[in-house]
Amino acid sequence: MNLMQLLEKNQQVHFQILTIFFQQGSEISYKTLANTLSISSPTLQKELQQLGENLSAFHSKASLEIKENDRLRLILPLDFSIQHFFYEYLSKAVDFQIIEYLFFHREGSTTKLMMDLMLSEASLFRHFKTINHLLEEFQLQMKNKKLIGDERQIRFFFYSFFSQSYPLAKIEQTFRNPAIRNVIHVIEQQLDIAIDPLNRWKMVLWLGLMEARFDFRSSQQHGASKELLKQLETDPTFQTLRNILGRYLSRFALSWSDYEAVYLYLFLIMEGLLVIDSSDESSSEFMLELTRASQTLIQTFSDDTPDISLHYPEISSFLVIIILKARYLTGALTSFADFPPHFLRGAAMMEAANLAVEQLAQGMAPFSDEKRRKLTHDLSFVIEWLQENQQKEMKIGVLLSQNRLRADVLRRFLTKQLSGYPYMKVEAAQETVYDLLIVDQPQIAENYRYQKLLILTGVIDRFEEQRLHQVIAEIRRENLESELEKL
Repeated sequence: MNLMQLLEKNQQVHFQILTIFFQQGSEISYKTLANTLSISSPTLQKELQQLGENLSAFHSKASLEIKENDRLRLILPLDFSIQHFFYEYLSKAVDFQIIEYLFFHREGSTTKLMMDLMLSEASLFRHFKTINHLLEEFQLQMKNKKLIGDERQIRFFFYSFFSQSYPLAKIEQTFRNPAIRNVIHVIEQQLDIAIDPLNRWKMVLWLGLMEARFDFRSSQQHGASKELLKQLETDPTFQTLRNILGRYLSRFALSWSDYEAVYLYLFLIMEGLLVIDSSDESSSEFMLELTRASQTLIQTFSDDTPDISLHYPEISSFLVIIILKARYLTGALTSFADFPPHFLRGAAMMEAANLAVEQLAQGMAPFSDEKRRKLTHDLSFVIEWLQENQQKEMKIGVLLSQNRLRADVLRRFLTKQLSGYPYMKVEAAQETVYDLLIVDQPQIAENYRYQKLLILTGVIDRFEEQRLHQVIAEIRRENLESELEKL
């Protein structure tokens, strides 16, 4: 489920327009926009005008301009927050308001909900039907103003819902609680971890959700986590979390179950707040099995991979997060800013990511389309990350026959243009083998071997810059294709 699906139809068009701008650049043609959206010209003109007005109302320097030759130009100032702008839309969307009401008003009646949202009974139940259709992906349903389903799915659904929609300031304001700050401090001390201040809001939100869900503890369903609880019984970290929650919740005279520690444990790992260290002798079988699973998963897109937990611990931790989400979360909730992965990655990389998703899906219930897209998106980043870590150094040799002044000017030009590339070594050609040999005269390259040869025009201009970056891109692409052929 994408949060955009909670918007009204015309609101969705506004963010579809913004998505096209973000994909194609700040200026596009009206015809391109109309063909992509497949809506009538009068409707498009009306929505463009409304979007432009909303942008300007949100930020005085933001605008959507209609230029000559039916060109459209989007202007967003540097301090424009797309997340806050998106929330402005969401907060006015009825489906979003209903889910909010569902969480914050346990005792609210249908009549009060209709009055608060100014809806007729027929209209309200149409919205209920639409929301329940979206919730099917999570195996959840809304009945009698309650969310019905497995508690683990409910907990992570609400976490994704608020974390993807609320600005951070609103999360802090809504879920602020001095007792929560204390328990975060205890968790840091007992687990010997330091939660970055920039990530502390995640703990505030999760623990706030936990407290709110205690009002529904009599109807909570934990069956899907029963086997997981058995696996974690001997895990030292789980035992520590269970003791912390026991002391914390006893102050409120609340009855609670060990499943709260299970959900907190999963949350800490999935959000990267707790990192698995497989080299720790006290690691539980649950932890070790996740490490083995990450090693198996990485072999689906890399033939030449040593012990990943030893050589690439960060990549190993990220794969563990992906595995946990694949195993224990049903469905996926994404926001407007989560673009489909094919806009960001090449076809070969996406094919490798899809193979890895198929590996994850073996022996499990079918993934929803959104969950499959999310897993593919995340795995494509891991594949790119691994390739960058394994990328061999590109050797570039430079041979110049110009006078010293002219040669020095050309070298400084080349150094400036190549400075942004990682894993690259540039030198005055001395050896005989290079990935790229750059010369100003073809004859002086005769005794060298190279993958590509670039003969400079001798003119330092935009054309020469493009030629240089083009040949670098060709070498990197050919090297990447060579690696992916191993699959």
